[in-house]
This record gives sequence, structure tokens and C-alpha cells, in this order.
Amino acid sequence: MDAARRLERRSHQPGLHGGALRRTGILVLWTLLYRGPSKHGVCDPSISQLAEWSGCARSTVQTALGRIEAAGIMGHVRRGIVVTVRGAARWCQWTNAYLFASVERWHSDTENWSAQVSLTRKKAQEGEGVGKDNPLSAAEQQALLVKWGLAMPSSPV
Repeated sequence: MDAARRLERRSHQPGLHGGALRRTGILVLWTLLYRGPSKHGVCDPSISQLAEWSGCARSTVQTALGRIEAAGIMGHVRRGIVVTVRGAARWCQWTNAYLFASVERWHSDTENWSAQVSLTRKKAQEGEGVGKDNPLSAAEQQALLVKWGLAMPSSPV
């Protein structure tokens, strides 16, 4: 969600209501990420269910889903069944399945850095060397360790 909010702030243009995702896009994305997946890990809520959970109209949810897909955050797969009525087979949509792209594939340029920070944090928590093959300076590394509570702030001399 942090990456989506950064994308929203970065794409905001003065005089317009929001950026690439807008407020409803952020709300629907949050709903998909935190309420959408079932206990089996499949994310396939209906538009009506998303509208109910997010407190938006169905048309607003559909527009927000379009903006989320245009940003490259996720895609959807239409799933349906073939129904035979009086000898004629007809395809009917059953539900959508939502598939999320990794943050590196979004239309963004800042998430690669945050992935590096996450790797640095994991190494620091595991007690491995923080400075080996790391593009962050020693001061940046120390600031991150202090931020994460893994080191005490250095007092000025």
C-alpha cells in the first residue's frame, strides 16, 4: 500500500483530483489486498462485494479497478461457465479473479530502492553484515538501523 500511495502522490498534478489511482483507487486496492483474498489465497470478490466493503457504488469500483489495472498494479481474469439452454450453449461470466503484479513491475521507479531497503533490514535483523555489497552509505545504513530500532542513535560530539 505504501508503494501505491507513493505512486498516487508522485502522479498527482496540481488542479486535478488525485493522481493515477485517486482516492477511490487507493480504497478499492486496499479492499482487494486486505479483504479480498479468501482463506485459500484466491482473490475473487464480486464487484457488488467490493462495493459493499469499500462503501462505494458499483460503477465507482469498476472505474477504480480500471485505474488500478492501467497503473500495472494488477490484472483480472474473467471466469465463466458454459450454460446449455434448449440445446444452445452460451458462455456466462461467473466471477473475476484478480492477479497482483510485483511492485517492481508497476509503472514506478522508487520501489526498487525500497526492495533493497527491505533486504538490508532483513540482513540487519539476522545479524549479517549490513555494509557488504550495499549501495547505501554508512550514514544511511545507521539511520535505517535507528529507525527500525536495531541500533541506538549516535549522540553528537
